[in-house]
Amino acid sequence: MPERTPGIIVTYFPDPDLEIRLAAIAREISPVLVVDNTANAAMSDRLAAACERCGCRLLLNRSNLGIAAALNRGFGELEQLGFIWAVAFDQDSTPEPGLVGGLMECARRICPARPPAVVGANWRDEARPNQPSLHLRPHPACRLLFERVPARDDLDDVTCVINSGSLFHLPTWRALGGFDESLFLDLVDTDYCLRARQAGHRIGVASRACLRHRRGSKRAVRFLGGTWWPAFMPPPRLYLLFRNRAWLFRRHLWQTPHWAAFEIIYGFKILAEILFLENDKVAKLGACLRGTWAGVSSRRRVATHPDVGRSSTHRGQA
Repeated sequence: MPERTPGIIVTYFPDPDLEIRLAAIAREISPVLVVDNTANAAMSDRLAAACERCGCRLLLNRSNLGIAAALNRGFGELEQLGFIWAVAFDQDSTPEPGLVGGLMECARRICPARPPAVVGANWRDEARPNQPSLHLRPHPACRLLFERVPARDDLDDVTCVINSGSLFHLPTWRALGGFDESLFLDLVDTDYCLRARQAGHRIGVASRACLRHRRGSKRAVRFLGGTWWPAFMPPPRLYLLFRNRAWLFRRHLWQTPHWAAFEIIYGFKILAEILFLENDKVAKLGACLRGTWAGVSSRRRVATHPDVGRSSTHRGQA
């Protein structure tokens, strides 16, 4: 079995600072696969040059296939090379030194007899570096309730983690059938984690595995004397998020009711932020309504809007 820990980065119209992040990732993991969904000749040439300078391998998709399909392609390549573990990154994330060591140590500690499905990083939003990430898990008093806790120490039984900075066990990924490509972008990581939990696998968070992560278009807004951080997602992205949430309710509601309770509250939080803090309210609220209806009423999963990937690759856990 190869001793190195490989990883993949999914890109879609990355910003000019991608090469800096690629170099930081390449110092932590090897080999590095960059799976690009841009399907743009000029961008492909720039990515190829950056990958060559950083020692990364570039895989080009002919169209924007979404985060799930890109992850499946990358993990499949690494699986064929004989790797057991792999780390996934968003194009807007930067690992701190020691990230892989922290992830592997946590994986060995929390489940020595059976490898965990995923071990997530202890990430920080670059816009709010003093605000620790909070991780969802069932409330110990009632399975209908949830709690969200920081990773001051390793966590060994969280509900879900974001893809970026997470260590995946590839045999488990294969056994679960990979990521659901019909979800395209939002909640891909959540669905994977919920399916893993229902199959009896553990999901952890490594307190020492630190990741700097950009939370998309979030920015500070002053309102009623306080500072708020609305998401500012465009309507196509909101449609996709609310559609996928409705799909996942149909799939996971009864098995993980505490997660459903969190998502309902989080959904109302997004709606309130749009109503009171964001612009383009009518279009955004309409997209949320249409997406929810599509997820509730549709039996067939249709192709998503081709430009949703231009916004941040993951919302994570707010």
